[in-house]
Parts: sequence; structure tokens; C-alpha cells
Amino acid sequence: MFTANAAVVRGNKAYIANFFYPERKSEEYFFRHWFQENGFEVITDSEIPFEGAGDALWAGEGRSKLFVGIGTRTDVRALTTIGSRLADEKAPFKVHGVRLVDPRFYHIDTCFCPLDGKMALYFPAAFDAITRHNMSNEVELLPVDEIDATRFACNSIVVGKSVIMHEGSERTARLLEKVGYKPVFVNMSEFIKAGGSAKCCSLELA
Repeated sequence: MFTANAAVVRGNKAYIANFFYPERKSEEYFFRHWFQENGFEVITDSEIPFEGAGDALWAGEGRSKLFVGIGTRTDVRALTTIGSRLADEKAPFKVHGVRLVDPRFYHIDTCFCPLDGKMALYFPAAFDAITRHNMSNEVELLPVDEIDATRFACNSIVVGKSVIMHEGSERTARLLEKVGYKPVFVNMSEFIKAGGSAKCCSLELA
């Protein structure tokens, strides 16, 4: 079970995943139950495929931007429903749809990693040209090379100035150090066989 895929969360609202593949449909019950038991308002749309924070990452100052990966497992219709169902007048945000084009990077969190309100790691070839242009207008993009990208260097957890990532992505580590971040390597070799790394094991509840 990939924790990041459970939902995208804003405040006390959790927009639950509606998995694209039937093999994962049974997970939705457990995710819904956990959020309800822990006081969240649960939101979902059973008609629109959407894969939680695996395909929806907060960025921008004050989490003012939500980047949503579309084209592989999450349907483009999710952009409108997420924006309206998670809307909060006190903390408005804008949804940015980004098209994924490389089947190796099937969720946005495998190829894009916001570091703070202004910068993010990304693997350029995972996105189409228009998406790359649009993303560059919203955040400063730090490109990860293909070797590190396939080690899921972008599938990292950011805690303050620390970036928790699978060991071995030395070039990305040096890139992070140049912009003031501290890479923290962990051995995710067994989990990577399932198709994800550190970020897939976590979900931000905020």
C-alpha cells in the first residue's frame, strides 16, 4: 500500500483517491475509514480516476498552488472537482494540470518534488513541452538527470532543509546542496521494486 496515494489533504478535508486500476480499488475503503475516524471531512468522486497525493503536490507560498499530474492514472476532469471541493475562501489556491508523457513516471510524485514555495526538483522528459513551459512560470525548476530520475530521486520527502531520498542519487544530492538543502540518504532498494521511493511512504496531513 502506497500511503501517498490515499488522498490529497487541505485543512480538515481529504479528497480520497479513486484508483484507475481495479486491482487497487479495495484500498479506498481503508483510506476512507482512517480519515473519517480521525475527524476529516471525506470527499471523493467515484466517476473520476484520481490517485491522491501521488498525483497532487502542493507548492507555492502558503501552499497556493496544487500541481496535478494527468494523462496516466488521473483524469483531467479531476482538476475542476479538486479545485471546487477543496476550495477555502480563507486560503485560496490554484490548480495546475501537468501532463505526464513517460510511462516510467506514472504519478507526478515520481518526477516532481517541490522543495519550498519557489523551487522544485523535476525530470523534464516526464512532461510534455507545454507543461514544462507552464511549470517554469510557476516555480524555479531544478532538472534531475535520467539516471537519478529512474532511481526516483524526485520521490523524496522534504522536511525543512532536509531532503530524504533513496541512496545513490549523488548528482541530485550535489544539486540540492548548491541551493541550501541537505540530502539524507536511506536505503529504499526493496520498496523501489514496487515502483516508488520515500515519498510514496508518506502523506502530508495539513
